[in-house]
Amino acid sequence: MKKRGAEKRLRMAVAAALTLGVLSTGGGHVFAADTTGSADEHALGETVVTATRTPNKELKADANITVITGRDIERRHYTDLTQALRDVPGVTVNQYAPAGYNNSTKFYINGSEDVVLLIDGVRQNYAGGFAASLTSALKDLSGIERIEVLHGSASTLYGSDAKGGVINIITKKAQGMKTTLGIGYGSYSRQLYSVANEGGANGWDWRVKYQKDKSGDFKDAHGDETPSELNADTINAHVGKQLSKASYLGIDFRSYKDSDRYQALYEKRQGLHINRGNYDHFDGSLIWNVQINDTTKNQMSVSRSKYDYDIFTYGTWTPLGSLYEFDVQTWRFSDQFDKQLGDHLLTAGFEFTKDDTTIKNGGSVSIDDRTLLNRSFYLQDQWGILPSLKLTAGIRHDSNSAFGSHNSPSVSLGYDIDPMTHAYVSYSEYFITPTPNQLYAPIYGNANLKPESGNTKEIGIARDFGRGLSLTASYFKRHSKNRIGYHPVTYQNINVGDEDAHGWSLQLAKRMDSHWRTRLGYTLTHIGKTEQRGVNVDGYLPKDQWNIGLDYRNRDFDSSLLARGMIGRPGPVNGAFPIDNYWVVDLAMNYQIADATKIYLKANNIFNQFYAEHSNVKYGAPGQWWTAPGRNFMIGIEQSF
Repeated sequence: MKKRGAEKRLRMAVAAALTLGVLSTGGGHVFAADTTGSADEHALGETVVTATRTPNKELKADANITVITGRDIERRHYTDLTQALRDVPGVTVNQYAPAGYNNSTKFYINGSEDVVLLIDGVRQNYAGGFAASLTSALKDLSGIERIEVLHGSASTLYGSDAKGGVINIITKKAQGMKTTLGIGYGSYSRQLYSVANEGGANGWDWRVKYQKDKSGDFKDAHGDETPSELNADTINAHVGKQLSKASYLGIDFRSYKDSDRYQALYEKRQGLHINRGNYDHFDGSLIWNVQINDTTKNQMSVSRSKYDYDIFTYGTWTPLGSLYEFDVQTWRFSDQFDKQLGDHLLTAGFEFTKDDTTIKNGGSVSIDDRTLLNRSFYLQDQWGILPSLKLTAGIRHDSNSAFGSHNSPSVSLGYDIDPMTHAYVSYSEYFITPTPNQLYAPIYGNANLKPESGNTKEIGIARDFGRGLSLTASYFKRHSKNRIGYHPVTYQNINVGDEDAHGWSLQLAKRMDSHWRTRLGYTLTHIGKTEQRGVNVDGYLPKDQWNIGLDYRNRDFDSSLLARGMIGRPGPVNGAFPIDNYWVVDLAMNYQIADATKIYLKANNIFNQFYAEHSNVKYGAPGQWWTAPGRNFMIGIEQSF
């Protein structure tokens, strides 16, 4: 019955899109603008690369993709990447606390926490970590050209962890010589200081930014004070050289260090000590792009990252505290070759990853420099059968040092119903290997874990109606075998059984005039029961999610009002969350005082909603939640010269 209801809703969404298409004349994709709009608007001609690892027009992509442009980031004044992704329809954020416990924050796309994070196409994930834990290291949001969020499985191109989707951050080159100073103050002793320099000359380009973030204890919407403290330093640096007209070499370094403390309200009431954590992340990469000729190009990358995380926590069963140390060092090498042969665009690639993991618990070593190797080959063919019909097929072969070899095929068929309407169907398979942490960590590890595999089917349509109006709709259905999860009582990692999931999304955007534009996003996600686990990933995912935005802009002033609604988020048991349904509304305003001077105001949770994104799964009693901050503000100024 539920299945028939979901299919009925899908048919209604698709019918609505087609009906509007018949009644309209030409124009845009999500966040689209007509050709009379300004250059900084998200236009239909936006080129995206994440869906196929090659450039494609956004409207023509055989995938559900949401794009956040650099102008969107500036207008809405996101202070970190997590804020930006909260406003993407279909992306659910599960965060323990504003400060601390970075390694436990999760992103869900299409109901899965298995998400790949890329920066300029280079994979950032490491063994045993969530993609969300890496977002802290990228504080230079002003250096981002756009963020592409791919909803749906993409393991053929991106390997393990791409079950839910892919987040690809594309950075921008320097636009002239400029130094920018920033300072901001806000609620809960929030302080932000930054200095950035960028420029280019004689084929060279560079960008360097340092940022200091500090915050103190916060209050939830009921006025209860929760211990939370952040003291973080971030350095992002890029140097690039145009070696020739056809060759570009870029080197990037990112460093993030913080020292923080945090405590849930229920822990405070139990009289427990404050938890303390230290987080140290370093990443360096080299990317070499070569345009061999008009039909052939190559991209090679080499990267090394180091991730250290240690946390000292107190609990009911550990009143004296427990120290947990997690250390991963990763080497990556990748090479991708693209060749146009008539109506065929061939993409072939090789990837090598080496993860060295060490885990200590309570001073004792549970994993000592355990090495995990993975070698991958992938091949993809984009075949233009007709001008309006394209078939994309690919396969990936992974060879894992712990779990042997596996193949992950995919196929999609895209059809242009008319020049402004594109529909697609796709099928893909995925394969997820357990991490050293899942296998060997004390208490939680399970050496008998089996790899997870599965497949995803998807159908979608995008329509540009002209005059700034656009709509996309998609539906997915996923089946997972030997789903990797954890036991709700023991916390031990287990294969929870086979899992079925489905959902659909709708994104609508309208530019009303030269000043105003609005957007609406709705997603429904259903995760079925398994042999070992209850519904909906233990109730952490909302059944329905709404994202609504209203933007205003004139020459010197712009503002953005953002609202997100979480409907049907009950948690693992009754009373696990303070509220099952809630809305959070944020406001951002920017005023250009002079050509080189800008002031901004950021107001979060302006209606002071009382809610939580995480709860204590193990006990689940009322009050065992991590409450989110109540109404809070931040003001700042940026000066360039």
